[in-house]
Amino acid sequence: MEKKKYNFPEVKLGQYKGLAVTRHVRPVTEKTLDIEMVHQTRMHATYRPTQEPAKRGCRVLLDFAGYMDGKEIPDSRMEKVMVVLGDGKLMPAAEQAIYGHRAGETFRFDFTYPAEFRVPELSGKTAQFEINLRSVTEKHTPELTEEFAKSIGYDSLAAMRESIRAQKQKIHEEGADRAAGQRLLEMAGANIEVHIAPETLDRTADNEMKLLGERLSRSGLTVEQHCKNSHTTPEALRQRYRDEAESRVRVMLAARAIAEAEQIVVHPEEVNAEYRRLAALQETPEAEIRKVLTEDAVAAALAAKKVQRFLLDHAEVTSVTDSAEKE
Repeated sequence: MEKKKYNFPEVKLGQYKGLAVTRHVRPVTEKTLDIEMVHQTRMHATYRPTQEPAKRGCRVLLDFAGYMDGKEIPDSRMEKVMVVLGDGKLMPAAEQAIYGHRAGETFRFDFTYPAEFRVPELSGKTAQFEINLRSVTEKHTPELTEEFAKSIGYDSLAAMRESIRAQKQKIHEEGADRAAGQRLLEMAGANIEVHIAPETLDRTADNEMKLLGERLSRSGLTVEQHCKNSHTTPEALRQRYRDEAESRVRVMLAARAIAEAEQIVVHPEEVNAEYRRLAALQETPEAEIRKVLTEDAVAAALAAKKVQRFLLDHAEVTSVTDSAEKE
């Protein structure tokens, strides 16, 4: 795909093939499998209508409206609102008022607005809210049995457990590849010969220190106090920010140079596929993702992943499984 022209500094690649790296794989423990097996039953839980009083964990369907001085508060009416009691989506006063009521009941409760409410005309005043409880359903989680395993497509509980083990193992192997690939790219970045303008790194470090100071000030702390608590100094912290900035730049330049040297390319259809993946992952329209991430940025990220895979395929890799305590 056509790329914009940037003024990248000249890079001379050092060693990037044959680097040695240890690939750490997280174990899939029996405890993890026990938890995931139970999680599967929760994923397949169903809600069934009940005439019992509403309680925490019940899913309710309701209509909601607010009144003050006998008149309905503008924009306060909501109809067919479905929530699970206890998930924090209803204001606490409304949730407490629902507890103990049954499907089909209509009831009211009083609510006093805060003294400095966002709607000035409601500040400090007491309103009455009416709830029409259309339905109450109770959650039913299936038991972890052979029948349950078969109902979701497995031959047996044992087969279900082994399938989950394989899925988890695949995730952990992919995670190990990503971490090792990133480490190799950092090593390749450290090996390049390049001139990075010192003022660029200084500006980045100063900006990081400024942002840190602003964050700390909101908690009533200073950078000096933070450094004392962290057993460091402002000078050492700034140098760390500077070193991290240089490492990031080196990684970016190394990825670009290796991709060029090894003819690693990213095709337009791969970029489009990545936009679709990100949109699905973040449950955000693809058009919104494209506003935030340019095609060049997505292509660069994909190229870096391909370079990491290349480095891993051409490295001296030692794979170890971490101890269960790290799980």
